[in-house]
Amino acid sequence: MSSFFVTGTDTNVGKTISSRAIIQALQAKNIRIVGYKPIACGQDDPIYVDLQQTQKDDYGTQDNPDVLTLMHSTKEKVSYQDVNSYTFVHTMPMLTTDCEIIDIEKINRDLKRLTDQYQTVVVEGSFGWLTPMNKTHSFASWVASHQMPVVLVVGIKEGCINHALLSAAAIKQSGLPLLGWIANRINPGLGYYAEIIRLLSDKIDAPLLGQIPYVHKPEEQELGQYITNVERLTYMQTELVK
Repeated sequence: MSSFFVTGTDTNVGKTISSRAIIQALQAKNIRIVGYKPIACGQDDPIYVDLQQTQKDDYGTQDNPDVLTLMHSTKEKVSYQDVNSYTFVHTMPMLTTDCEIIDIEKINRDLKRLTDQYQTVVVEGSFGWLTPMNKTHSFASWVASHQMPVVLVVGIKEGCINHALLSAAAIKQSGLPLLGWIANRINPGLGYYAEIIRLLSDKIDAPLLGQIPYVHKPEEQELGQYITNVERLTYMQTELVK
């Protein structure tokens, strides 16, 4: 019945891990919730990529680790195709002819099917906020068309302050509510971690929802405990279905 969008300051900052944490935290509150990743991209391109070789169907593979993590994070019985509309072998399909097969209306239908069936859907983007989905839509414009509130995932590393503040500003400029942000510690050796969190908490006009520490194989761990402001999520979920 409701949905919100998880974006990140960059790729590989922990959007999927944060989505897993949100799903687990809200399931603990007896909310029926699933994840949905409209477009999943490959992890590694070959050295020589043929940008003109178009993928023939919607699923170049069905073993994308992000999609599988979302599948295994929910207690609901969902299939790969339930939680994903397109999976590409290329790491950047929006820069190749692959993007021609991405039908926004199909994505809209898939999202509606999930929101009709479950209380909440966590929609995970690819790359960052302004990344294109195809030649006509960006993630930002598509999310705005659905008026979804947004959760920003910040991978705590060198340079994250600038990326986080620019992303938060762009979300606000889109006219969408920034539900909150999650700090994901992707570099355990980074100095000044506490100082970075304090600065971002002061500068981002939205609450800190939680801090996910650096953990081994987080896609297999119980992460819901790290969402410490779960009340913000449950409140918004209630407000959205009114």
